Amino acid sequence: MIRDEINRVLWSKGPIEDYTLVVWDRFKGLIEIPFTSISRVDKNYVYLNDDTVIPIHRVREIRKKGRPTWKRGERSS
Repeated sequence: MIRDEINRVLWSKGPIEDYTLVVWDRFKGLIEIPFTSISRVDKNYVYLNDDTVIPIHRVREIRKKGRPTWKRGERSS
C-alpha cells in the first residue's frame, strides 16, 4: 500500500531530502512534493506541514533523486 511506502521513507534512517511524492492535481497536473513537507499519512490522506491535505488516491509515485521507487499500479517487492 502507498501509505506503507510513504511511512517507510518517513521513518527510515536515510535522508528524506532525497525523496519526493508525485501527486495529481486537478488544475496543475502532476506536481512533486518534497518528503520534508509531509507531516504524516493515514489510511486516506497525506498531511503536509502547511496544513494541506492530499487524498491518498491522488498519489502517483515516490521518487528518490528523481528516479521512481514506487508507482501506482506496480507491486513493490
